[in-house]
Amino acid sequence: MLNGSKTVEVRRRPLRIQPGTRVWVYSKLPRGHVELVATVEKIAIGSPKDLWDSYRARIGITFAEFSSYLSGVSAACAILLKDIEPLDPALELSSLRRTSRNFHPPQFFTRFAHASTLHNLLASKLPV
Repeated sequence: MLNGSKTVEVRRRPLRIQPGTRVWVYSKLPRGHVELVATVEKIAIGSPKDLWDSYRARIGITFAEFSSYLSGVSAACAILLKDIEPLDPALELSSLRRTSRNFHPPQFFTRFAHASTLHNLLASKLPV
C-alpha cells in the first residue's frame, strides 16, 4: 500500500463500513506500526472470481495467495481504498498500547470512538 501497488484489501467476510470512512492500517509484527491512513472508496461484495476479475490489478497479491486466502468462501469483501498516505512518523505498537490498553493486534477490524484517546493520537499524525 505504501508504494501504491495495492489499493484493495480483501477480506473473507463483509465489513459494515461506509464509503468515506477513514482507516488506519497496521503492519503486523515484526514491524508493529500503524503506517498509513486511507479513505474507503467503496466496499464490493462478490464471489472470489468476480472480485479477482474486477480488482486483480489493485489487490497486490498473487492469484495463488488470493485463492488460498479465500478457499471455501462463496462471497468475500473487497475494500477499495483511496487517498492513501503514510504517517510520518509511523506509530509503534508500544505507543498505541500506552495510549489504549484495548488495542490488541492482530485484529480483523477495530472501530474507534471519534473522541477516544487512541483516535485522537492517530488523527494527530495525519499528513497536513
